[in-house]
Amino acid sequence: MRVISSHVLDSVRGCDAAGIRVSCTRLPPSGDRELVTDIYADDAGRVAISVDTAHDLPETRYQLIFFTGEYFSKSLDEKQSAMLSPIIESVLHLDLSSTSGRCHVPMMIAPHSHSVWWSREDQ
Repeated sequence: MRVISSHVLDSVRGCDAAGIRVSCTRLPPSGDRELVTDIYADDAGRVAISVDTAHDLPETRYQLIFFTGEYFSKSLDEKQSAMLSPIIESVLHLDLSSTSGRCHVPMMIAPHSHSVWWSREDQ
């Protein structure tokens, strides 16, 4: 079983993005979407999602949605929040076909931008 993990950092306040909502969806080649999980990051801004890839076709991808607008609308003042739509999301598509272990995708977020990188640990 593979794991997708992330550490989300709030670059506005210079801290972990504790409590940010993250959803993970399986995207098979058929076009059907299957929600894997919809979770909230822990106090350290971290999530770990186990994905059962045993039956995935090689073309299966995963989509992570980081609900950044929702997160920042809770932490900014009223004037700043008015300029930010809660619909703003950061979306990543991942191909795990060459990874047998953990795929780690740390992310730095701001109200209108994000920066992401990745690493993998094969078993």
